[in-house]
Amino acid sequence: MRIKILLLCLFLLLLTGCLPSNIIDDILMVEAEGYDYLGKGQIMGTATMPNYVESGNPGSQGAGLPSTAAMMRYISGVTYDGKSLVDKFQPEGQRQLKIGKIRVMLFDDKLARHGLSKQLDFRNRDPDTPRDLTLAVVEGSTREMLTAADYQTQIPVSRYIQDLIQQNSQQNYPDSDLAQILYSYYGEYMDAFMPIIQKQGDHLALVGVAAFKKDKYVMKIDGDDVFVFKMLFQPFDQGVYDYEFARGKHIALRNVHTSASFKVRNGNSSSPDIYARVKISAQVRQAFPGSISKKNADHITKLLNRHLEWEARQLVHRFQTYRVDPLGLGNTVRSFTYRFDGHSWPDRYPHARFHCRVNVNIVQTGISQ
Repeated sequence: MRIKILLLCLFLLLLTGCLPSNIIDDILMVEAEGYDYLGKGQIMGTATMPNYVESGNPGSQGAGLPSTAAMMRYISGVTYDGKSLVDKFQPEGQRQLKIGKIRVMLFDDKLARHGLSKQLDFRNRDPDTPRDLTLAVVEGSTREMLTAADYQTQIPVSRYIQDLIQQNSQQNYPDSDLAQILYSYYGEYMDAFMPIIQKQGDHLALVGVAAFKKDKYVMKIDGDDVFVFKMLFQPFDQGVYDYEFARGKHIALRNVHTSASFKVRNGNSSSPDIYARVKISAQVRQAFPGSISKKNADHITKLLNRHLEWEARQLVHRFQTYRVDPLGLGNTVRSFTYRFDGHSWPDRYPHARFHCRVNVNIVQTGISQ
């Protein structure tokens, strides 16, 4: 028995000796990748990484600064669609390139419309890819976004982009990390989506959500539709919705909690009925003077209910027109339907009847009587 235990320990030691070791000072950790479509199977690829160099002034004359300074370095060049940027740029790197700390992966809208099957398949198979990798579509050039030096923030652009998307996913934007995107991309009866980001002068902004049909970007969700999409997609709080109840008169609501439930009837018919019931608890953050009080809150609530119901039906109708299903309504119908006919679902999806009931409960008007 002792001999077996000894042999097992020796075997484990031999295995660990076979694993390659990485010393952080001897490698360059790629933190962001950008892909711009040039046409004819070619892309402009850009990779950024932190490059630590000696400052030449240890201690900075007692100012408490480190003896090394970090700066963002980037490599950019033309390659073919689907090639790993790390493999492409390794001959130009003075150290070994690694993607273990990659934060963001960006695609310009031209490449997204052309198709991302190669990029998604590659990242899905790469064991070094972190599951919390942030993917996004860029309106404009990913190279310009990743290499610009005029941002107001001093943090690396990769962290800036990831923080921006993650912060907004806690509010109006739906969760869309790599795990969620791959689940929707490879799953049945659902389609993937990604946030859309844009460089606006010296800062970045989210400007919508890109809905995909398989691997191709085919439809943009923007404006208040992003809030409506998220209220149907997942439970959330801290979202903000601006409701114009009359011309030039607005009420800004912050939801305390939002949740949706679904039911389906006649799932195998040519026109299945999908019923969504949304519950929203909200606070009034801002309102047109004199527009809301405890006395007329019920009236405003009814108007808001009907407005959100109409917006939800219109949004789903747009999905059906483009034959995209980022809400996963096909999977919802399947879960409610005995012996679901999945083969005919793509043809039946555009004819499904979507019904939505919204119940907004204003828990605080912000106005005392």
